[in-house]
Amino acid sequence: MANGSAQTPPSAGQSDPSSVDSGKARHTSDRVLGFLCLALAVWYVFETRNFNVITFGASPVGPKTLPTLVGIVFGLLALVLIAKPSESPAWGSATAWSQLVAVVATSFMFGQLLEPLGFIVASAILAIVIGLFFKGPIRKLAPLALVFAIVIAFIFNNWLELRLPTGWWGGF
Repeated sequence: MANGSAQTPPSAGQSDPSSVDSGKARHTSDRVLGFLCLALAVWYVFETRNFNVITFGASPVGPKTLPTLVGIVFGLLALVLIAKPSESPAWGSATAWSQLVAVVATSFMFGQLLEPLGFIVASAILAIVIGLFFKGPIRKLAPLALVFAIVIAFIFNNWLELRLPTGWWGGF
């Protein structure tokens, strides 16, 4: 300060440029994520229109209803993220991101295995694999996953009269 080379603090009407850039970056990251989620939601809703009703069965509340509603809600939440980004978004750790990517990949594989293996087998595999990602003991995961898949299939097939894919083994 003695040599006069020190920078002066911003005056009352100005703000520190580094803090402004940091704030814009935070808002931008939320908005970019919001637009990506919105694009995914729109794609998802349009893909539900391609579901083969004959394969899954038909009823007033058919196989397109729930996925369409999920896509619409996801799109609305994306719009909220775009319109009101967080002041201080916190991004997860590398471990959390790797688990999220693994769960998404496993869910994609569930969709690929649903027709050939059937709902019960594919759902049990999905539940077991996701449980293993979160360090669940296989001794408990396997029977619970199988019972859960059977109960859900029973409810859908018999009470809701929505036919789920039975796969090679025939199902209910």
